[in-house]
Amino acid sequence: MGQLIDGEWRSTPLPVDSAGEFVRAASTFRHWIGSPDQPDFPAVPGRYHLYVARACPWCHRTMIARVAKRLENIVSISFVEPFVFDNGWAFAKQDPLTGVRYIHELYSQADPLFTGRATVPVLWDKENNTIVNNESSEIIRFFNSEFNDFLPPDRAALDFYPENLRPEIDDVNTWMYETINSARLASFSALAY
Repeated sequence: MGQLIDGEWRSTPLPVDSAGEFVRAASTFRHWIGSPDQPDFPAVPGRYHLYVARACPWCHRTMIARVAKRLENIVSISFVEPFVFDNGWAFAKQDPLTGVRYIHELYSQADPLFTGRATVPVLWDKENNTIVNNESSEIIRFFNSEFNDFLPPDRAALDFYPENLRPEIDDVNTWMYETINSARLASFSALAY
């Protein structure tokens, strides 16, 4: 695999810590759909596109949230190949929306000098031709609430992130991220009987 360095794709080993464990970098594109302080990204049907890999657990939750809220006609979707190749996540054919062959090209379009890993999921703004967000936990929160005005009442009423449970949901999400999803084996010692 590799990463972008100043907008150019380079083959580099995955980052590891002194114990040899993978070090996951924080997501870098963290814009919010529908946020009053970020008016460039309004909640508009048909404006956003989700890029995912069926082999990625981070993508699974965005795909599930999209279907659970019935956003299929509001947020379009594309799938990359199920394997990460030398050039990162790749499309089987050229992406018809953007013309790219690799996810890292989306990152370069969004920021020509981007440095970092080109990961999925990616929520893409078709109007501004840029990445809105690449953090799955935030994407599912957008899907949970920001498009409710365009949904039938029964779907809009579904709330998978209720106010009274948010602290508990966030705690579980943090634990899952830091232990299971990031494969921090030492963290599993807390589970030992």
